[in-house]
Amino acid sequence: MSLFTYKVAGACATGRSHIAAQIPCQDAVGFVRKRDMAAVAVADGAGSRAQSQFGAEAVVRAALRMLTGDFDELYELCARDPEAARAFIHEKLMRALKRQANRLECGLDALASTLLCVAHKGDSYVAVHLGDGVIVRVENDGVAHILSHPDNGEYANTTYFVTDSTAQSKIRLYHGTEPPRLAGFALMSDGCAESLYDKRAGTPGAAVSKLLGWTRDKRRSVIASILADNMAQNFTKRSADDCALALLSTPHAG
Repeated sequence: MSLFTYKVAGACATGRSHIAAQIPCQDAVGFVRKRDMAAVAVADGAGSRAQSQFGAEAVVRAALRMLTGDFDELYELCARDPEAARAFIHEKLMRALKRQANRLECGLDALASTLLCVAHKGDSYVAVHLGDGVIVRVENDGVAHILSHPDNGEYANTTYFVTDSTAQSKIRLYHGTEPPRLAGFALMSDGCAESLYDKRAGTPGAAVSKLLGWTRDKRRSVIASILADNMAQNFTKRSADDCALALLSTPHAG
């Protein structure tokens, strides 16, 4: 199968609690598709930080640049020296946040955000997860598995952010090479996880595979409309929090 059949999609929606408080959406989503690879990213700005949406946007952009520009180096580091890979990733993210803080004339802590991102190239993938949210991988038979569960920290309703002093050590790394089996990935913030992740069972909802299949089979404008409708009619009704979802379908899908 041609390597030039990656499909990517994503959407964000402001949660009911933020609408009521007149707070902007603090989630961010981004995606890049190139001839031989694709990457997606989701970030969730800390609700207690007034400018965290700008931090979420900054880490999403930085993650996509890193994954597409440094994929081969990062994959090798993940395999050979995970600690060096974590340091490499955190340094890239913090550099972007420092630039953002300088532009906004604010402290780094004001930009606190989680991060989930995945890139796929050839037959290989790299995934990075810091904080809550969920990363799901879907096999070519449509079966979905959790690649990375939420990391909610030591206490309930807490998590880890890129700006935390312990952030580098909390970064989770995943990598692998699995040619025909992998159909793609779904990344979601904790708000979206209220609809697409069963916390008790620790399993993905059935809708994840369906959404990824639509991303593969339908035109970009159609999937954008489907995601927007699901955000408005389903996800934000089940969660008062902001919602973000990113989907990556690999060339092996279908």
